[in-house]
Formats: sequence, structure tokens, C-alpha cells
Amino acid sequence: MSTPTRRDQQQAHHSAVRRVLLVTLGVHLLISALKLGFGYHANIVSLQADGFHTLFDALSNIIGLVALGLALQPPDPEHPYGHQKLEVAASLSIGIMILLGLLEVGRGVWRAAVGETEPIISAAAFAVIGVAIASSFLISWYERRAGEKYNSMILKSDADHTLSDGLAGLAVLGGMILIAVGFPAGDIFAALAVMIFIGMTAYRVLRTGMDVVVDASLLDAETICQIAEEVDEVLSCHYVRSRGMPGSVHLDLHITLAPEMRLSEAGEVMLEIKALLRERFPEIEDVLIQIEPHKPVHYEDVPDNLV
Repeated sequence: MSTPTRRDQQQAHHSAVRRVLLVTLGVHLLISALKLGFGYHANIVSLQADGFHTLFDALSNIIGLVALGLALQPPDPEHPYGHQKLEVAASLSIGIMILLGLLEVGRGVWRAAVGETEPIISAAAFAVIGVAIASSFLISWYERRAGEKYNSMILKSDADHTLSDGLAGLAVLGGMILIAVGFPAGDIFAALAVMIFIGMTAYRVLRTGMDVVVDASLLDAETICQIAEEVDEVLSCHYVRSRGMPGSVHLDLHITLAPEMRLSEAGEVMLEIKALLRERFPEIEDVLIQIEPHKPVHYEDVPDNLV
């Protein structure tokens, strides 16, 4: 029986992530319809806002499904590093969707503040928000677990968004309780709390995506050099850089070897280093090692803070 290739493993992971997104999409659409329908029926502005928040969850799932289909395309001459960053684009789109949800919540708060609506609190309203809160926490746990298992940025981002939906639901519940005991402004305070949760989630999701866009370092340079120097022939290691995204990391590093070493021997050393690095960091997609003579050390134009 043949051993699955890295490409086969990626396809299997993408298929699993797609199944998770389809399940969460269905749940989000159902909960969103429930919140929005009852929120407008009972004039509960915080519940309406939370319904839009959940609707944006569903839209982000759709974006993720489209991005996954594109990301499965193999590398080509125009995209030699593959298409994995399309998942990052989808993650950033989720962040933008969250900000749009924040604006919608703000509009609802304003309408409630000027007295355009009067909320109607009933046992059914409490039942709706209770089901919604339980669903949000359950789906967030489900996505987070799958995101860790398959190292999927889009699932982790969406898990954060869904978690914020559950926390916002708790705020809505608190506002409904305040209204029920004779404090009508509780609906406005609850909606403001929803805005805070949405804003915090938007910041986390957008920051994570931007770290990939600006090629933030993913692996510790000192640890990489320690692994490379486990090979006896390696005399030094410097200029370590890593980029990409979780699950698909591209690594560059420079090593120095004895000047008299034969090229064939240096090639074997390089292969040994790559094997050690891939064993320690399975998420490494590609390793580029520049070999230099140790006497003198060739730092070229390497920035001082990366030597």
C-alpha cells in the first residue's frame, strides 16, 4: 500500500474542512433566521443585531468554501508557491464581514436610543436566545477542534467569530432580563456589548490574516539554527527566515561548511538538515538552504539584526 503524498494529505484536510464549513453554514443560517425573525417580531434590537452577526457568520462560511476550492489548485508557473494564501484572503474577508456587522448593530442601537422601537419580552424570546447561545458555543468548539486538527486558519478564524456570537448572545440575554425587570434601556446596553464583541473579533481575525500577508515569521530562528547545527559538519547557521501560513511554511536559512568540503558531501549535509527540519516541523512546505564557506563567513547583505 503506497504512502499518501503531502498533496494527498492536503486534499484530505481540505475535504474535512469543507465538511465542517457546510455543517456550520447550515446551523448559522438556521440560527440567524430564528434571531432575525423573532427579533423584528418582538422589536428586540439587540436580538436583531445578533441575528445579523450570525448571518455574517454564514456568509463567511460561504467565502471559506469558495476559497478552499481555489486553494486546492496545484502550483503552476504563475503561482509557484501554490494557492494556499487564498484561504488567508477568505479569512480577511471574514474580518471585513464582521466590521459590516458592527455597522449594522450601530444602526440598530441608534434606532432604539431615539425611541423608534419598544421591545416585547416573553418566554419565547428567552427560549430563542437560549437555543442560539448553546448553538454558538457548540459550533465554536466544533470548529476550533477541527481547526487545530487540520491546522486550518479559516476554521480557527470562524471559530473565533462564532464564539463572539455566543458571548454576544449572553449580552442579549442580560439585556432581556433587564427589560423584564423594568429597565427598558437594557436592550441598548446589550446591543452596545454586542458591538464590543464584534469589534474584538474583527481585530483578532484581521490581525491574524495581515500577519500572513506581511510575511510575519512563523518559526523561531534560534530553534532552526539549533536543529541545523545538530549536523556535525555545519559550522554555523544564520539569516533564518520563515513565511507562509500555518500548515504551509516556507523556510530559508544559510549555513557555513568547511571550505574544502566536496560539493557532493555538502549536498548530503543539506539533505540531512532538511530531513531533521521536516521531522521537527511537519508544517514545512519547502526549505531553501544556502551553503557558504566558513572562512570567511559570507554575510553578503544580510541585515545586522538577522545575522
